Amino acid sequence: MKKTDVLSYYYSDLTSLRLLIAAIPCVGSPLDLLLSSRGNEFVYKRLEALIEELKQEMEAVEKHLIKHDFIDREECYDLTQQVFVAAARTRHREKLKLFAQVLRGALTEKASSHDPELYVKIIDELSVKELQVALLLYRVKSERESDKPRAEDYRREGMSNDAFWFSNNHPEYAREELEYMFLRLERTGLLKEVVAGAMDYAGGSYNPTKLFDQFISYIERNQ
Repeated sequence: MKKTDVLSYYYSDLTSLRLLIAAIPCVGSPLDLLLSSRGNEFVYKRLEALIEELKQEMEAVEKHLIKHDFIDREECYDLTQQVFVAAARTRHREKLKLFAQVLRGALTEKASSHDPELYVKIIDELSVKELQVALLLYRVKSERESDKPRAEDYRREGMSNDAFWFSNNHPEYAREELEYMFLRLERTGLLKEVVAGAMDYAGGSYNPTKLFDQFISYIERNQ
């Protein structure tokens, strides 16, 4: 897909509004400029960054792993368009890298259990900070699961409440902010709150779902 096609698709519904935007007192003309020529520049740079990320991802892939039959299919067109349009909406390089990894996975992954279009939707919906928290929680919970003797240590450290534990161990995240993030992550299907456990459990602990496991394995494949 040409980058100009994506720009046209992304801004097509703004064309009829330009006169209305320009008529806004004081800020109309600057906003019109921002949403037209400046906006095109921003989107172009984002798509260039996405292409650079995809190039780096594909350089590490062996040629025999490429799904050439998939490239010719309608599903590939839809996914590529979805990735480019989502990339046009973010300035964050971390998300652009994840989009590139999802597309790389679709071009090489043989497993049918994955839904790359869903992965793009999840990345698109979440903020960079929410994605960072999700990945951090996933790493911590995976480490906890593989280190059973430390389970009692986690309980003493307050790991029965993730917002409390994370805000204490990662003070850059406020507890109230984390509580909201975990609810958001649960709605995407990446996390599920623990509903039963020890007698003193008061809620607020989350575990990664099967979807999250699939997402991580898909992103990390071929790295």
